[in-house]
Amino acid sequence: MGKTLKKTAHKINTTIICKNCGDQVSGNFCSSCGQRADTHRLNMHFILHELQHGLIHFDKGVLYTAKQLLTRPGHTIREFLEGKRVRHFQPLSFAIVLATFYGLLWHYLIFDRLHASLIDPRKDITRASGKIITWITEHFAFDGLILIITSTLVSYVIFKKRKYNLAEHLVLNTYLMGLFLIVSLLVFPLVYIFGNALTLQYGIVQQFFLLLLMCWCYSQFFNNTSKAKIIGLTLGSFFIISLLNLTIGYFAGWIVTQF
Repeated sequence: MGKTLKKTAHKINTTIICKNCGDQVSGNFCSSCGQRADTHRLNMHFILHELQHGLIHFDKGVLYTAKQLLTRPGHTIREFLEGKRVRHFQPLSFAIVLATFYGLLWHYLIFDRLHASLIDPRKDITRASGKIITWITEHFAFDGLILIITSTLVSYVIFKKRKYNLAEHLVLNTYLMGLFLIVSLLVFPLVYIFGNALTLQYGIVQQFFLLLLMCWCYSQFFNNTSKAKIIGLTLGSFFIISLLNLTIGYFAGWIVTQF
């Protein structure tokens, strides 16, 4: 009985102060900043544990989000906005990881063949194209970000009556970009094998797939409106987005060719 009272008194008198924010901690985590109460000295066991934990949760988050987007993209994104978020990889990080991976694959496996098949050094226009292609390949994640921004602005205006704010449209189009990159990665082996034959057609095929994915995703996301109307609005959105991106690409290409 005496030992029990001593242990209880020791627990009461021992106050844990968060080493991150300085607040008093009750439980295993600080209620103010979320840091663990137990911050022991780092050792190799801790490093290995955190590495394993990070890789497992990274894989689970990416794979779960990819699976949901491949099977029910619009419903998944709408549910994410409604609060079902704990199992998902965050949208911007998801798109950046995929864009970076795809850009690296394209740069090291496809770029040289594409560059060689399109570029004729005797022609100024193809030399300019070479500079533009090089810049796009080396800044693939940045190009994806531009597409996300233009898609977000256009969908926000076109679908404004659906009562979603700008941030929610940003999440919608970021995950849509992620879905587009997943599909691009899945067909990448075909692009690698038949790269020379697909050089000129690949850009057109990509745009066609993007349009199909937009129609599929938007028709599920805006599920309170008839599919025919949503598809019509999506086609209009795609046309405006394409014009914006072509305009941006034209000026970006002009700037790149000046250097």
